Amino acid sequence: MPDLNLPVEANELLEAPHHSAPKVVPQERRESERVITDWEQETGRLGRALAFLTVNISEMTSERWVYRFIIALRPVVEDCTLLFYGAKFAALMELPELPEKRDHSIPMVEQLPARYVPVFIKGCVGATLRGVPVRMQGAVEREDGRRELYRVAFIAVRTEPKRLQRLAVGAFNCRVTERPA
Repeated sequence: MPDLNLPVEANELLEAPHHSAPKVVPQERRESERVITDWEQETGRLGRALAFLTVNISEMTSERWVYRFIIALRPVVEDCTLLFYGAKFAALMELPELPEKRDHSIPMVEQLPARYVPVFIKGCVGATLRGVPVRMQGAVEREDGRRELYRVAFIAVRTEPKRLQRLAVGAFNCRVTERPA
């Protein structure tokens, strides 16, 4: 795989609205690009009034959703909660996989690994303020001295067109690398 858009340090996160970020060629589509492409297709099909109610709940257990998540956005970003996440997202974030083991009242900042809390806070804020998909990529240090290179996308959507409640739908993936010498 070519080193296209190498991740940067966590304090230099890249973010870009969907119209200005570099597009990934189809054979190199990543999970964060797939969720944005799906959102763009649904928005094109349904118009600007795309709401969370258009999400097909039966698909949320499919392979398409394994790296995806849904976050309930709150006025205080530290109070945002994870409503749904796929199995591979759960494994990457060391979260319970089974739905009955999820507690939707616990803020996401208390559930996510500490190394990813700043990433998810920044993504939720960016998606809320911009109103367009936010792409982020970077590197975080692990306790074992290795690095995780990640890509994540956040898309703010309304639960219903006229309500203020907003959610962030997104996708996350990472890979572990050895620290450069």
